[in-house]
Amino acid sequence: MVILSCQSGCIGGESLLSYLLLVIAVLLVSTLLYANRRQSRVTARFGEPEPDVDLTYRPHVRKEEPELELAALAEQARDPALAQMSDQDLVMEVLKECHDPEIPLNIVDLGLVYEVSSKKNSVQVKMSLTAPGCPSSESIQQDVRAKLEDAGFPNPQVEIVWDPPWTPHLISEEGKKTLGM
Repeated sequence: MVILSCQSGCIGGESLLSYLLLVIAVLLVSTLLYANRRQSRVTARFGEPEPDVDLTYRPHVRKEEPELELAALAEQARDPALAQMSDQDLVMEVLKECHDPEIPLNIVDLGLVYEVSSKKNSVQVKMSLTAPGCPSSESIQQDVRAKLEDAGFPNPQVEIVWDPPWTPHLISEEGKKTLGM
Protein backbone atom coordinates (compact mmCIF):
# COMPACT_ATOMS: atom_id res chain seq x y z
CA MET A 1 0.00 0.00 0.00
CA VAL A 2 1.35 3.39 -1.01
CA ILE A 3 1.12 6.09 1.60
CA LEU A 4 1.31 9.78 0.70
CA SER A 5 1.69 12.50 3.24
CA CYS A 6 -0.32 15.68 3.31
CA GLN A 7 -1.24 18.34 5.87
CA SER A 8 -4.36 16.56 7.11
CA GLY A 9 -2.69 13.23 7.47
CA CYS A 10 -1.97 10.15 5.40
CA ILE A 11 -3.99 9.11 2.39
CA GLY A 12 -3.85 5.53 1.25
CA GLY A 13 -3.48 4.62 -2.41
CA GLU A 14 -7.05 3.34 -2.62
CA SER A 15 -8.46 6.63 -1.26
CA LEU A 16 -6.34 8.59 -3.72
CA LEU A 17 -7.61 6.47 -6.59
CA SER A 18 -11.20 7.05 -5.50
CA TYR A 19 -10.53 10.78 -5.23
CA LEU A 20 -8.96 10.90 -8.73
CA LEU A 21 -11.88 8.97 -10.23
CA LEU A 22 -14.31 11.41 -8.62
CA VAL A 23 -12.38 14.41 -10.01
CA ILE A 24 -12.30 12.86 -13.51
CA ALA A 25 -16.06 12.17 -13.37
CA VAL A 26 -16.79 15.77 -12.33
CA LEU A 27 -14.59 17.11 -15.15
CA LEU A 28 -16.25 14.82 -17.69
CA VAL A 29 -19.76 15.89 -16.64
CA SER A 30 -18.72 19.57 -16.68
CA THR A 31 -17.29 19.18 -20.20
CA LEU A 32 -20.45 17.48 -21.47
CA LEU A 33 -22.66 20.19 -19.98
CA TYR A 34 -20.50 22.90 -21.54
CA ALA A 35 -20.58 21.22 -24.96
CA ASN A 36 -24.35 20.75 -24.74
CA ARG A 37 -24.89 24.41 -23.82
CA ARG A 38 -22.66 25.59 -26.64
CA GLN A 39 -24.42 23.36 -29.19
CA SER A 40 -27.78 24.67 -27.98
CA ARG A 41 -26.68 28.23 -28.66
CA VAL A 42 -25.46 27.35 -32.17
CA THR A 43 -28.65 25.44 -32.96
CA ALA A 44 -30.83 28.27 -31.64
CA ARG A 45 -28.97 30.76 -33.81
CA PHE A 46 -29.28 28.80 -37.05
CA GLY A 47 -32.53 26.99 -36.39
CA GLU A 48 -35.42 28.56 -38.27
CA PRO A 49 -38.92 27.36 -37.56
CA GLU A 50 -39.90 24.75 -40.08
CA PRO A 51 -42.56 25.83 -42.56
CA ASP A 52 -46.02 24.52 -41.84
CA VAL A 53 -46.50 22.31 -44.90
CA ASP A 54 -49.38 19.94 -45.37
CA LEU A 55 -47.99 16.82 -47.07
CA THR A 56 -51.25 14.92 -47.33
CA TYR A 57 -52.21 14.07 -50.88
CA ARG A 58 -55.43 15.56 -52.12
CA PRO A 59 -56.22 14.95 -55.76
CA HIS A 60 -56.75 18.22 -57.57
CA VAL A 61 -60.17 18.42 -59.15
CA ARG A 62 -60.42 21.12 -61.74
CA LYS A 63 -63.71 22.92 -62.17
CA GLU A 64 -65.11 23.13 -65.64
CA GLU A 65 -64.24 26.59 -66.86
CA PRO A 66 -63.78 27.89 -70.34
CA GLU A 67 -60.13 27.75 -71.31
CA LEU A 68 -58.47 31.10 -71.06
CA GLU A 69 -55.42 31.89 -73.07
CA LEU A 70 -52.33 33.04 -71.24
CA ALA A 71 -52.66 36.54 -72.68
CA ALA A 72 -56.16 36.79 -71.20
CA LEU A 73 -54.78 35.66 -67.83
CA ALA A 74 -52.14 38.38 -67.97
CA GLU A 75 -54.82 41.01 -68.73
CA GLN A 76 -56.83 39.84 -65.70
CA ALA A 77 -53.88 40.31 -63.36
CA ARG A 78 -54.51 42.74 -60.50
CA ASP A 79 -50.89 43.77 -60.30
CA PRO A 80 -49.86 45.90 -63.33
CA ALA A 81 -46.34 44.47 -63.09
CA LEU A 82 -47.74 40.96 -63.58
CA ALA A 83 -49.66 42.10 -66.66
CA GLN A 84 -46.37 43.18 -68.25
CA MET A 85 -44.58 39.86 -67.61
CA SER A 86 -43.89 37.20 -70.18
CA ASP A 87 -45.51 33.77 -69.85
CA GLN A 88 -42.26 32.28 -68.52
CA ASP A 89 -42.00 35.03 -65.89
CA LEU A 90 -45.61 34.42 -64.83
CA VAL A 91 -44.88 30.70 -64.46
CA MET A 92 -41.80 31.50 -62.35
CA GLU A 93 -43.91 33.75 -60.09
CA VAL A 94 -46.37 30.89 -59.57
CA LEU A 95 -43.50 28.48 -58.85
CA LYS A 96 -42.26 30.80 -56.10
CA GLU A 97 -45.31 29.60 -54.14
CA CYS A 98 -43.97 26.00 -54.18
CA HIS A 99 -41.66 25.09 -51.31
CA ASP A 100 -39.36 22.21 -50.57
CA PRO A 101 -40.84 20.78 -47.34
CA GLU A 102 -37.37 20.12 -45.90
CA ILE A 103 -35.88 23.55 -46.64
CA PRO A 104 -37.69 26.79 -45.77
CA LEU A 105 -37.25 28.27 -49.24
CA ASN A 106 -39.22 28.21 -52.51
CA ILE A 107 -38.04 26.04 -55.40
CA VAL A 108 -37.16 29.02 -57.61
CA ASP A 109 -34.85 30.62 -55.04
CA LEU A 110 -33.39 27.19 -54.28
CA GLY A 111 -32.33 27.01 -57.94
CA LEU A 112 -34.30 23.83 -58.63
CA VAL A 113 -36.14 25.20 -61.71
CA TYR A 114 -33.91 24.90 -64.77
CA GLU A 115 -36.23 25.64 -67.69
CA VAL A 116 -39.79 26.84 -68.29
CA SER A 117 -41.48 26.74 -71.66
CA SER A 118 -45.00 27.90 -72.30
CA LYS A 119 -47.16 27.06 -75.30
CA LYS A 120 -50.80 27.74 -76.04
CA ASN A 121 -52.01 24.38 -74.69
CA SER A 122 -49.32 23.44 -72.19
CA VAL A 123 -46.60 24.53 -69.82
CA GLN A 124 -43.41 22.50 -69.42
CA VAL A 125 -41.17 22.80 -66.36
CA LYS A 126 -37.76 21.14 -66.18
CA MET A 127 -36.49 21.04 -62.65
CA SER A 128 -34.21 19.13 -60.36
CA LEU A 129 -34.24 18.18 -56.70
CA THR A 130 -31.60 18.66 -54.04
CA ALA A 131 -30.78 14.93 -54.07
CA PRO A 132 -31.68 11.94 -56.30
CA GLY A 133 -33.25 10.07 -53.38
CA CYS A 134 -35.33 13.05 -52.22
CA PRO A 135 -38.34 11.65 -50.30
CA SER A 136 -40.40 14.73 -51.21
CA SER A 137 -40.06 14.40 -55.00
CA GLU A 138 -43.66 13.29 -55.59
CA SER A 139 -45.16 15.92 -53.29
CA ILE A 140 -43.08 18.68 -54.90
CA GLN A 141 -44.13 17.61 -58.41
CA GLN A 142 -47.80 17.46 -57.38
CA ASP A 143 -47.53 20.87 -55.73
CA VAL A 144 -46.02 22.39 -58.89
CA ARG A 145 -48.76 20.90 -61.09
CA ALA A 146 -51.54 21.98 -58.70
CA LYS A 147 -50.22 25.56 -58.36
CA LEU A 148 -49.89 25.94 -62.14
CA GLU A 149 -53.39 24.54 -62.73
CA ASP A 150 -54.83 26.82 -60.03
CA ALA A 151 -53.18 29.79 -61.74
CA GLY A 152 -54.88 28.83 -65.02
CA PHE A 153 -51.94 27.37 -66.90
CA PRO A 154 -53.19 24.50 -69.08
CA ASN A 155 -51.75 20.98 -68.97
CA PRO A 156 -48.66 21.52 -66.81
CA GLN A 157 -45.89 18.98 -67.40
CA VAL A 158 -43.18 18.63 -64.77
CA GLU A 159 -39.98 16.81 -65.70
CA ILE A 160 -37.32 15.99 -63.11
CA VAL A 161 -33.83 16.15 -64.63
CA TRP A 162 -30.47 15.42 -63.04
CA ASP A 163 -28.22 17.13 -65.56
CA PRO A 164 -26.78 19.47 -64.47
CA PRO A 165 -26.85 18.20 -60.90
CA TRP A 166 -28.12 20.64 -58.30
CA THR A 167 -25.55 22.29 -56.03
CA PRO A 168 -25.95 24.97 -53.35
CA HIS A 169 -24.27 27.42 -55.76
CA LEU A 170 -27.57 27.54 -57.69
CA ILE A 171 -29.41 29.19 -54.76
CA SER A 172 -30.36 32.79 -55.59
CA GLU A 173 -28.86 35.72 -53.69
CA GLU A 174 -32.22 36.30 -51.97
CA GLY A 175 -32.34 32.62 -51.03
CA LYS A 176 -28.84 32.77 -49.57
CA LYS A 177 -29.86 35.75 -47.45
CA THR A 178 -32.96 33.90 -46.25
CA LEU A 179 -30.89 30.84 -45.31
CA GLY A 180 -28.18 32.97 -43.70
CA MET A 181 -25.46 31.88 -46.12
